[in-house]
Amino acid sequence: MVGASYLLGICPALYEWLNVFTFLFMIFIFIPFLLSSKVVTIPEFLARRYGPVVRQIFAFITVVANILIFMAAVLYTGGLALNGFFGWPMPLCIVLTGLFAGGWAIYGGLSSVAWTGVFTAVVKLTGASAVTVLGLLAVNGKGNIIDGFRTVIERNRAASGAWHDALQHIVSHLTSSGSYNRLSVFQGPDHPLTPWTGLFFLVMSVSIWYNVLNQFIIQRILGSRSIWDARMAVVFAGYAKLFLPLITVLPGLILFALHPEFLQGDWLAAQHQADKGYIALVTELLPIGMRGLLLAVLFSAVQATITSVVNSTATVLTIDIYVPLFRPNATDKQIVSFGILASVASVVLGILIAIWLSQSGGGIFQYIQTLNAFFAPPFAAIFVLGILTRRVNATGGIVAIIGGFAVGVVLKIVGALLIMPGWFYPFANQAAITWTASMAFCIIGSALHSGKIDPPLQQRVTLWDSAALLREGLGEVWYKSVILWSAGFVVAILGAMFLFSDVVFPGKSP
Repeated sequence: MVGASYLLGICPALYEWLNVFTFLFMIFIFIPFLLSSKVVTIPEFLARRYGPVVRQIFAFITVVANILIFMAAVLYTGGLALNGFFGWPMPLCIVLTGLFAGGWAIYGGLSSVAWTGVFTAVVKLTGASAVTVLGLLAVNGKGNIIDGFRTVIERNRAASGAWHDALQHIVSHLTSSGSYNRLSVFQGPDHPLTPWTGLFFLVMSVSIWYNVLNQFIIQRILGSRSIWDARMAVVFAGYAKLFLPLITVLPGLILFALHPEFLQGDWLAAQHQADKGYIALVTELLPIGMRGLLLAVLFSAVQATITSVVNSTATVLTIDIYVPLFRPNATDKQIVSFGILASVASVVLGILIAIWLSQSGGGIFQYIQTLNAFFAPPFAAIFVLGILTRRVNATGGIVAIIGGFAVGVVLKIVGALLIMPGWFYPFANQAAITWTASMAFCIIGSALHSGKIDPPLQQRVTLWDSAALLREGLGEVWYKSVILWSAGFVVAILGAMFLFSDVVFPGKSP
């Protein structure tokens, strides 16, 4: 996100702030259903609504996405850290990162997910905040943090000097309008990351995919003591999302204020250089001892994610694929043994893909979000419909998945073979088309199904079947009120989105 913010300005903050809407869905609708269902995995939950075929398809895609998106991307960034600090070859850095992080994940199991997450959160927030503070102090060489922030904002306006020249060098890659506002989270319909035309659909597809259908996020909720604990955990995460751009986005703006010249070269090279931006800030701003702390911070981030991904991948492979398809009568020992083998295989595949990523060029954040936007829409569509209405069934779910992915592939082929309007290419807009098509496929496929309802009605989990459940765990007194604290982070995040918009920062660099 630091690299994407260096290239694009403040708009990657939306990938933190837009989660507010999905968090509300989780807090007030999904969490009670999930915990009352007593399932272990998200594919198992989908099986309650759409049957075993959808469960198997989603389980397979979950494993592919975990390795291709999360595992490979994080191992690549961990390799970048080692390469930036020590200068070792990238393939070696990626292998070492995978062996260290993956080995701990396999050894520790689910308990290591919880404890590693708690410990590394403290380390990450402390160390990353130090980079932001020192960066703000270094921008103009004197004054205080407030002065530094004002300087960063002014330079990111890119109205003059080297900052203007740098933006003009890349503006054609960001928009066809000829002008670009780095201080607005809302961008034009042809913007590569946050076109305003695709923002609603990013929430309804990628955000639901990442937060609600993501096993390594949901496994934390599954470990909650009660519905109230689970709901308040997500409320707390909502407040964290408000402030996270201070350490995930602001450093990118600081780097642009310090080094606009990084954008003066080839566009692909600039994206790769931007991925190294956080390491560049660390080595430039921090003394030797604190660099070691920040290396620990980066590896804490890598460790926390890899631990979660390995555990969730092994769980899905074991519970949703191995046991129901190959060993229905597997013993506990066989299940554990297969889980360990699945963990090892996922780490090895992640290492290989990460090495390929290191040699392919392009921005890693863009890579992650592009793949998310491809995988997310069909499953997010059937999930939303499955929760909100009884009128869709297993046939509709299968038709939506097949049809949705077909539409996604066709969009990629058309974009590669034909010259299309600028709005056609951003992955957010393509996700909007795919999500809408998937919704239509699910409704039409369900309507055309004339056989018996599968799964039976009593196994379904919909809003209308379990309305009373939604009122549980909302807090008995005002200071424990889920509604009150949720309203707080909603208002705060909407205020932040308004602050960084064309209303407050109307200037665009000509």
